[in-house]
Amino acid sequence: MAGKISCSLVFRLLCLSWFLGMANGLQAQNRPGQFEFRHIQEEQGLSSNAITSFYHDRDGFLWVGTHDGLNRYDGSHFITFRSNKKDPAALLHNSIYDLCEDQQGNIWAATEVGVSSYNKTTGRFRNIKSVQGRRLGWCTNVLCDRNGDIWFASYYAGLYRCVVKTGQIQFFPFDPRDTPQTISSRISLQSLIEDPDHRGLWVGDKKQGLQYFDITRQRFGPSPGKHPQLDAYKQHYVTALALDDHRLIFGDATDERVVVYDLQRGQLIKAFPLVSKKGRDPFDLPAIFADRAHNLWISSSSYLMFFAEADTYRVTEFFHDDASPYSVAGSVFFTAWQHPDGSVWLGTVNGISITNLERSFYTTHNLAQQFPALTDHYGITSFLESADGSWWLGTSRQDLLHYFPKTGQLETYKQRNQTALHPIGLIFNYGGLLYLGMETGLTTFDPRTKQYTTIPTPDSLWADIPKIGHMTLRHDQIWLSGASKQVWCYTIPTGQWHRYPIASASTDPKFRVRFSLVDHRGDLWLEVYPAGLFRFSKAKNQFINDQPAMSEDYSLTLTSFNQDKQGYFWMTSIGQGLVRYDPRRKQYTYWNESDGLNSDRIWAGLPDQRGSIWIAAYNKFSVYSPRDDSFFNFRVPFNQADPEYVNYLFPMRNGHLLAAMKGYLLEFAPEKLARAPVSKTSGVLINEVTTSDTTYFIHGGVRELRIGADKKDFTVHFAALVTPEHSMIRYKYQLEGFDTSPKVSSQTFAVYNKMPGGDYRFIVSGVMPDGTNTVVSNLTIHIDSHLYETKWFWGSIGLILLGLLLGFMWYRSDQTNQLHQLQVQATRLERDKTEIQYQNLINHLNPHFLFNSLTSLNSLIMANPREASKFLRKLSIIYRYILQNKDKELVTLGDELTFVQNYIDLQQSRFGTDLQITVDVAPDYLARLIVPVTIQNLLENAIKHNTMDEESPLQIRICTADNTLIVVNNLQRKVFVETSNKQGLASLRSLYHYLSRREIDITETDTHFMVSVPLL
Repeated sequence: MAGKISCSLVFRLLCLSWFLGMANGLQAQNRPGQFEFRHIQEEQGLSSNAITSFYHDRDGFLWVGTHDGLNRYDGSHFITFRSNKKDPAALLHNSIYDLCEDQQGNIWAATEVGVSSYNKTTGRFRNIKSVQGRRLGWCTNVLCDRNGDIWFASYYAGLYRCVVKTGQIQFFPFDPRDTPQTISSRISLQSLIEDPDHRGLWVGDKKQGLQYFDITRQRFGPSPGKHPQLDAYKQHYVTALALDDHRLIFGDATDERVVVYDLQRGQLIKAFPLVSKKGRDPFDLPAIFADRAHNLWISSSSYLMFFAEADTYRVTEFFHDDASPYSVAGSVFFTAWQHPDGSVWLGTVNGISITNLERSFYTTHNLAQQFPALTDHYGITSFLESADGSWWLGTSRQDLLHYFPKTGQLETYKQRNQTALHPIGLIFNYGGLLYLGMETGLTTFDPRTKQYTTIPTPDSLWADIPKIGHMTLRHDQIWLSGASKQVWCYTIPTGQWHRYPIASASTDPKFRVRFSLVDHRGDLWLEVYPAGLFRFSKAKNQFINDQPAMSEDYSLTLTSFNQDKQGYFWMTSIGQGLVRYDPRRKQYTYWNESDGLNSDRIWAGLPDQRGSIWIAAYNKFSVYSPRDDSFFNFRVPFNQADPEYVNYLFPMRNGHLLAAMKGYLLEFAPEKLARAPVSKTSGVLINEVTTSDTTYFIHGGVRELRIGADKKDFTVHFAALVTPEHSMIRYKYQLEGFDTSPKVSSQTFAVYNKMPGGDYRFIVSGVMPDGTNTVVSNLTIHIDSHLYETKWFWGSIGLILLGLLLGFMWYRSDQTNQLHQLQVQATRLERDKTEIQYQNLINHLNPHFLFNSLTSLNSLIMANPREASKFLRKLSIIYRYILQNKDKELVTLGDELTFVQNYIDLQQSRFGTDLQITVDVAPDYLARLIVPVTIQNLLENAIKHNTMDEESPLQIRICTADNTLIVVNNLQRKVFVETSNKQGLASLRSLYHYLSRREIDITETDTHFMVSVPLL
């Protein structure tokens, strides 16, 4: 069904009737000057449509000053800076009037109340509101000179310099006697520029006129070049200074002239007026801009705009038109800038308007403005270029138009009984007459008499061809064809008609000739449905088919048929794209949207003289280059919402192509076609990186970005600073270290989520329509990792686990060894304990102790029976204690001391004052534990190894300190000791080694012997 609908539509459009009538009217108008603009406005992210200043910084970003904030633009994204009274390091004021960049890369802005300087590294502003006690107020200009110093002008407070190295601000009045408080100046917008020799400044003042400031002498005065002609403007109302190479240009409101002065030759070039069709006084001028082609763009405070052509300074006024979205956006502009691609950006009161005279490869002629009837149907349908450069145009309503493109004059010739059913489909010039072709026959028009004449046709022609479908001029013959196997030929000089058959066996009821052409060798070709291509054979006097038919899908929907210089036939199709036929190889080649075409619904195609194929699909166009098999696609801003027309493409003598789009004619200049929409050396700008709560501005000083471990989701914003009509550029980007391959997209951002920590490198370049790339831009991004995400953390965990495993294995082995050692030690301890206890028992039961005790007892019995009884009781207590505790490992220190006191009493009864024992134990230690008979052993050891007498008594002291029992005696060593095996202390030390980590400490000096026993 879709194929049938397309076929019916094509048949209806290509078989429109071709009737002719008489002229009954004449209209003529002059075409006004036209510029075609694209726009960037608040809808695209601008902080305000009221544009006041531009500055293109060294990083490639465009800074845009407005009446509501400062913007940084990368071609797609705007970053806006605004004032904040609570933040002294924010922008000073939202109204910006001029911008510049110093040698450190800081952006300076002249604002409503002073000057602001933005530090890209810190992201903070430095603000200057007053100098020497004088408020600056409205600052209109700011610039950076060759030395790196900043000059700024206040409308009311004069000229100032900020010495960047010292931060000192200097004031320079027109009159040296003035101070910041007394000066009276009116330095207007765009009125401060540096002289081309960099030795001075030119200042425009509404009171003081044009002034020169000598930087070396630091004062106003005559310029070193001695320009006496400029002295005449010192007291004039001067505004809007501009430089065009060595030419100084400014507005003189006093004489109402735009002045162009050559500073190099010291000569006045031109002083020309501005005259508006609106009748307003154009002066004064807020802005003059000289583009690199030396054209002047001039704006007036009276809401007027002018364009002055280079060299001649011929002025054309251009306007904002609410009815035309492609006119300039506002009625006045305050600033202008030229993109490296040649486009001029105007900062208007209603956004940025962009046009490119250098790279515009087509000229627009809007004939519907002068002849509105063209918008009522299909519009312009045929074209003939006269020798004088004027154009004859046929229309779908049978109006014949005569258009003069140089002047814009249009003449209209109507016909009697005209109808939209029979448009003029073809115009030929032969013998001074115009031959007009329609479905209903041929008509001539005499340009001199403005008369129409119908050419008689034989009845048999209408029998063969009820409706003429196509006409072609070959030499002096007009060939007519249609839904028939017969082709008729009209010989102009003789007025004779001849009929020639098409040798086809097709029985298809839809058989018809859709197109015909004369090739470069002079052969006549027919494109026939459904039989294919036929060529006229002089020998056979008929059309013969020696070429195969194309695919049925394509043959149903053809809309144009042409041949290039190489002999290839090119055909276009509704819904199927572009077709090429090679007659030598008898081979068809097809292209559609998947191959790069702008659209598959093509209405017209035509080769140019350079070999490229131009293709029209409503307002979408493609240019195919057979040399590299690539497409260049673009759109034109016409008839977007009006599909009621058919595209036509016509060749012109100058090698240009003319496209008819209803009421518009577009003259394409293939030699001006720029395949690359942006300079391939400019690169893509990486504008910012955003996370959920942080924005990182990227500039030339940022080579590496560090993102915190808690910001694993981020977006990289990038774009190429290209003009809107070149926005078909795509972007090729990759995050090296994460993306396995580059991605290509028209989007100007890349999103990454849940990124692992590490180092990455983001690279991006622009991809042109021809497949070539711009310079690559890159940014290193480091993402911090949480402690648990780092490799060394997991390595440490692994080492710790390995250490724990090895430690556990060592611990188990050590525990096994310790258990074995404990078992051995327990056995040894039991043995040592038994041995010590046995030794103690032996010591205390040895015959000498017992004999001495009994001897003492005997003496007491005879002398003092009561004391003898006490002595015997204590002796029995000693032996009872030994026997009772022989199986105990530990006893309390209190029990041990009670026991030892009995032993002490026995020894003192024996030795008297020769033995002096002192016990000094704190009560807190009485509950601590000790091995039984330890103190008795130590006392026995001291008595056994030391001498004692009345003059040198043996002094023993028992005390406690730091959880230790101390037994110390004065050293009076015996020469010979009876019954000593010298193993008592050693056995006691061995026993305590198994009971405590603290060992018995034995200290011997020349005068004392001390044993420290740990309390358990």
